[in-house]
Amino acid sequence: MKTAPEQRPEYPFQPIRSEKGLEAALRIPLEELKRVGAKADKLYRKAKPIDKGDGTFRQPFDALPELKRIQIRIKNNLLTRVVFPPYLTGSLKGRDYRVNARFHTGAAVIVCEDIANFFPNASAQIVLKIWSKLFGFSADISELLTALTTKDGALPQGAVTSSYLANLVLFSSEPKLQASLANRSIRYSRYVDDITLSSTTRLSKEELTWCISKIYGMLAKHGFHAKRRKHEILRNNAQMFTTKLLVNKRPALQPKERAAIRSAVYQLEKQVAAGTDLDGLRGKLNSIRGRVEKLKLFHEREALALKKRLAAALAQSQTTHSGTPKIWEAASSPVLSSEDGHDDSPPW
Repeated sequence: MKTAPEQRPEYPFQPIRSEKGLEAALRIPLEELKRVGAKADKLYRKAKPIDKGDGTFRQPFDALPELKRIQIRIKNNLLTRVVFPPYLTGSLKGRDYRVNARFHTGAAVIVCEDIANFFPNASAQIVLKIWSKLFGFSADISELLTALTTKDGALPQGAVTSSYLANLVLFSSEPKLQASLANRSIRYSRYVDDITLSSTTRLSKEELTWCISKIYGMLAKHGFHAKRRKHEILRNNAQMFTTKLLVNKRPALQPKERAAIRSAVYQLEKQVAAGTDLDGLRGKLNSIRGRVEKLKLFHEREALALKKRLAAALAQSQTTHSGTPKIWEAASSPVLSSEDGHDDSPPW
């Protein structure tokens, strides 16, 4: 029987082992790196909380310009050079929740696990090991980079370096687990803090117990634990989801989300028919258009029909209110975007 190889994240460049080497790699004076690193914990501001959809919120942070400039260099000159294995799908260029969902289409059974308090539990000690063990950097360089990429002893969600480091927090155990699952024809992927397993054949209770225990063991080894209330085992005799996408046959939006998008377009049409001036609805229009564009990623024909209805409603409004600005043009810039220029909006 052929054994699946371990697919490890790799930094295929010469490790940085001197202060001059780090200064050259980032093209920032060492004095500045040390000065900012010494006070990095205080160089963040709270960003807008993220609604997780379950009544709780994530608190992201945005680095202030002095630190953000350095983090962008760390991201561009170090982190983006890592070769990430395909089973890591979260917040990486060219990968997103759709890519994650494609891993598991056509499965007979899916297991979903959510890592509880992922970013607060991604400790500075874990980040230090990433820099020293995975990258192979010297102790002093690893400590400085850890100071520049953590906040109050943990990985700050929202920092430009955090998504890359989040994919690496399990680097010493995850490849072995993924390979052992692959040897049993079980697919594994992780979208930041969402772990998904799937199999095209039915798994016995004993096999499922083995899989779940392996995941929990890996997480515990690194100081994480699964959110038990989000543990799910889904089978193909009903709808199956991962990262909020339907995956029975192909990645698709949930029926209730599609219905909500259609309803939003209909409500806008009603407002136009009632004579509402769309000049006061710019924010709502942008939101609806963004949702229609998201629908287009999975259901193109349905989305194009809704775009035609939006265009007709706008034309009707401009006929009724000849002085109304052409908001359609103003609202036509893409709204699904990310720092790397690709759609990476999590569906929660």
